[in-house]
This record gives sequence, C-alpha cells and structure tokens, in this order.
Amino acid sequence: MFVDKVTLSQLSEDDVPSISEFYADQNILVTGGTGFMGKVLIEKLLRSCPKIKGINYLLLRSKKNYTDEERLNKMFNIPLFNRLKEEYPESLSKVKVIKGDISELEYGLSDSDLEFIIHEINIVFHVAASVRFDDSLKDAILINTRGTREMLKILKQIQNLKVFLYTSTTYCNIDKDVDAIEEKVYKATTDWKTMIKAAENMDEMVLNFLEQKILNKYPNTYTFSKNLAEEVIFESCDDIPTVIFRPTVVVGSAKEPMPGWIDNYNGPMGLATGVQTGVLHIVLIDGNKKVNWVPVDIAIKGMITSAWYKALEQTDRNKCLVINSSTSDFIKFNNSVISDLGIEILSKNPPNQLLWYPFCFITTNKYLYWFYFVTLHLIPA
Repeated sequence: MFVDKVTLSQLSEDDVPSISEFYADQNILVTGGTGFMGKVLIEKLLRSCPKIKGINYLLLRSKKNYTDEERLNKMFNIPLFNRLKEEYPESLSKVKVIKGDISELEYGLSDSDLEFIIHEINIVFHVAASVRFDDSLKDAILINTRGTREMLKILKQIQNLKVFLYTSTTYCNIDKDVDAIEEKVYKATTDWKTMIKAAENMDEMVLNFLEQKILNKYPNTYTFSKNLAEEVIFESCDDIPTVIFRPTVVVGSAKEPMPGWIDNYNGPMGLATGVQTGVLHIVLIDGNKKVNWVPVDIAIKGMITSAWYKALEQTDRNKCLVINSSTSDFIKFNNSVISDLGIEILSKNPPNQLLWYPFCFITTNKYLYWFYFVTLHLIPA
C-alpha cells in the first residue's frame, strides 16, 4: 500500500533532495528515544544521514543516580550502535538530552528547553508511548492521548517545523466493522476530550471499574488510547505537515545495523523465547491465521521516508498522511509456518541456555491445550 499510494509524482517538479540531503543540517526531536523503536531510529538517522546538524534531542525523564551523559553512554554501549561507532564515531556527540515527561502537562519542560524546541527544532518524531497492554486506563490516556495533545500544543509554537511524524499502531481501529483498515483516520467512537478529563479528574478505582464498558470492542487500553490520539491529531494538524505511521507487530531487525537485534520480550518475542529455552511447549493459537510482523529496521526506514515525503509534498499539503506499515498483503506466513520454521532453526542453532529440549505444539482445541498444559508444563515444573 505504501508503494501504491505514495509516489514521487506527487512531489514538486523541481529537483527533489534525496533523503540524506533532506535531513542534512536539520535539528530533530525524538520522543521515546530510549525505547526499542526510538533507539533504532536514532542509529539509522545518524548512520544514513550523517550531515544532520543536531540529531535527536531526546525527551528523557530524569533518573536518580544517573547523569544525562551516563544514560546516553549506557545506551550507546549496546551492540546496536557498534556499526555506527565504526563508520561515524563523531556523530554520537550530536545527541543531546532534553528532560521531560510525556505524562505531564507541557511535558514538564523547562522554559529554556521549550524555547530551544520552538526556535531550533525542524523535524519531530513522536515515538514515545506506553505500549503495555495491562496499563490502567488512566495511565494509558494520560501518556498516549493527552501526551499527544500536549505535543501538538508544542508543535504549533515551533517556528521552522518541516514535518511531524506520529507513531501509531495498525491495531488502533480494530473496533471498525470493515474488511480492511484503509490509510485514513477513522472517527473515534469515544470523545477524546471527555476521556482526558476523566483520566485527570475521576477517581482511578471508579475508572478501573468502568474500564471494560469504556473499552467496548478494544481488548486493551493501549489500542484504545492510540485510537483517541489519532483523533486528536486529525482535529489539530491542519497547519502542520503530519504523518501518522501505523506499524503492525514490530519485531527484531532483518538486516540493519545487524540481523535479529531486539532488546525486549514484548509480543511474539516473549513467546519465541519461551519456546527457544524449552519452557513453553503448548500454545492455544490458530495455525492458519496469518502473521503480521514487521522488522524494526523496515519500520524505521518507512518512518524516515514518510517524513521526507510529507515535508516535500506539494499536493494535499494540509492533509494528514496515513501509512499502514503492514506486511500481510505480500508476505503470506501463518502461525504454523512460523512455528515449524522456528523449531527447524532451533535444532540447528540452539540457544546457550536450555531448560528442556525445545519443541512446541499449537492447537485451537481448549481441552487438548489444557491436557498438554498440565502434562508438559505443570507436572514437569
């Protein structure tokens, strides 16, 4: 869908700068720079667009016992940045820290930091979010929905803003009764202003009691709050060149800067790790369902390219560009294929630590699942 809908013919007829040329001499603000996608975004921009002026002024919450420099050094000392250190070691000095908290009003920014953002920042990637599925409704709304509203307030003050990219999720519209989610903003079924007021003022126990009723068809507070955030952006982005980028399930890197890099156990990674170590042997899942995963480096390339395109776009300048970063249309993998391939690879490349020989059954039969759960999990444990 990205290839079909975003074409260079919609750009100016004048000479269009390459992606690297576009990002040269730009100051970039990245929220969530210490998160999984944020770190890969920083590495890719520094390595592929080395002429960036002052890259990635991170919004970083204060942390006791650590200075800003110590926290940055800790982040740069992971394998993700090894290639960057070899090719452009001087680029790390371009990374600066801005203290802030997306759960607070105006991000808790100091006056000097806010002035810097207003006068110096050119491109904004809003990646920060609470991605926990079990967050309370209050926390999810304050971080993901109100945090986006506060970002838009700041964006409207920035004097030389070229483009703003918001990282959403493909699954923020799962309540819609449609065959396919199109690349557009759907009307939210709940008023985002009401939900922010409720999160700010309502007793949290009362809000938790009403959570299931409020979520309705949404399975968790994450997808619900991200849906409201898209509505916030859609209502406020008329004068801001905006991209809403919707990745699916983001997994380890395919190639860059190294194959298979990941730093968390979120989503399918926790499941895969359980199988790899011999802990997990039975999963209640439909083997015929398609897998819709996107490698983190592919998603990050899409984000960087989308921002470049929107900043240079001449038609639909004031229209929000929505990109579904999905692989299911052209990569036909299902759960059974992933399971079989995974076990095959494990037999050739076992992990260093095993608790039991790795194998896994998948089934949709709940009775069979519980039988295997008792015999393969509880009794051995």
